[in-house]
Amino acid sequence: MHQGSLSNLTPIAKLVVLFTSILFCVSISTLVMSLIAKPIFDVDMTSMEELQSNITFMQSFQIIQSISLFIIPSLLAFYFFFKNFNIGIKGEGTISIQTAIITISLIFIAQAFITYSGWLNHQLQFPESMQYIMDWMSKKENETAELTKTLIRSDNWFQIFITVLMMSILPAIGEEWLFRGLLQHYLGDWINNKHIAIFLTAIIFSAVHMQFLTFLPRFLLGIILGYIFIFSGNLWLAIIAHFTNNFMAIIAYIVMSNNEEHSPLDIPSENPFGFGVVISLLVIIGGLYAIKHISLQTPSKTNAY
Repeated sequence: MHQGSLSNLTPIAKLVVLFTSILFCVSISTLVMSLIAKPIFDVDMTSMEELQSNITFMQSFQIIQSISLFIIPSLLAFYFFFKNFNIGIKGEGTISIQTAIITISLIFIAQAFITYSGWLNHQLQFPESMQYIMDWMSKKENETAELTKTLIRSDNWFQIFITVLMMSILPAIGEEWLFRGLLQHYLGDWINNKHIAIFLTAIIFSAVHMQFLTFLPRFLLGIILGYIFIFSGNLWLAIIAHFTNNFMAIIAYIVMSNNEEHSPLDIPSENPFGFGVVISLLVIIGGLYAIKHISLQTPSKTNAY
């Protein structure tokens, strides 16, 4: 098969092929890690205690999973679905210093509104008959928080690099390629509505993280990332935004990790709504408009769809 050989498939057929390749790549990577776990890392894959105590194995597994789940399937899709591979991995629009600065600033200031949405998410209450759902969600949230605490290391510069690679660089590239560059793109083609495609992709993007007590903040981030891509036509601008969000979270965690009273992973217990939240929302809207306006003024800008 050659480059662009599957470009004539329907959008839904491309999505089927994409998710089949994801399942295949993840299965292979999981099999490989299970085979090398004992001889290389001296860890028993069936023992959760051994897994959690072997930081090197957990970090390696996380990195390999990110590559096999997001990056390799996306690269294969860009090669076979697009007649121009470069357009696949970056989009059809251009990126400028202006739009990059606006994007980074937007994500930074958006944290106030995103934090408020996290507080709103935690106000979710189920009737007593459905309490088991809340218990399950709380359990998954706690498990993810503990895994995050285990994986983030700042003992030395090498560990900081591994943390940034694992938590910021690979997720930003891989998830934006998969969710915005492919899923959002082909959902938009399939339903012929790019706005609905952005919201559907944001729902899936948030759901796959399996953290439902922080579903809303991740959903809103997905919407912001979706519009950054649509308005700029450049996938790397969305990657910059995603990287900035994750990198800020790492820095916050490292700085606040010695605070015994409050964990950097905690959601505010009191309503954080205020003037800052309103300003944050206005900056998000204004920043997205500015990205759209600047991108439309660029001669080489073409529609991402």
